[in-house]
Amino acid sequence: MEIRRLAESDYDEVLELYVALDELHIQARPDFFVHRGKEEVYPKEAFIQNLARPDDFELGAFEDGQLVGIVRATLWEESGMVKGLKAVCLDDIYVLPACRRRGIAAKLFAEVETWAKEQGAVRLDVYTWDFNKGAVAMYHAMGMTPQQYVFEKKL
Repeated sequence: MEIRRLAESDYDEVLELYVALDELHIQARPDFFVHRGKEEVYPKEAFIQNLARPDDFELGAFEDGQLVGIVRATLWEESGMVKGLKAVCLDDIYVLPACRRRGIAAKLFAEVETWAKEQGAVRLDVYTWDFNKGAVAMYHAMGMTPQQYVFEKKL
């Protein structure tokens, strides 16, 4: 497996993984997420702009030349309301279902953690949905702990 920074030439494969990630959310929470046009899930222009930003970190995991996992993280210049302390938010992480349970997500997570430390971040945050039990378990296994809760009551 090769893990490397994503490039503009990876866009079509990246988009396929983001569409699959989007579908996961739509299926679990149709009251919150809606179907969009394929290119609206992660517009190419946004992808290219993000690749050029020094506060954006996007990696892909490749097996036999095929993209099987992605991760995206963003450096925040403030940690909550504390100026001068940086934090990193793990925005997205996704591994193709056929490639799961092989440590790919853990390797991508470790790369983000290393990058966050190199940026001088004091904390790594991730937001995930309660329905995504696999992700929640993985984050616990990576040493993460809950920071806050958002409650809802369906009406």
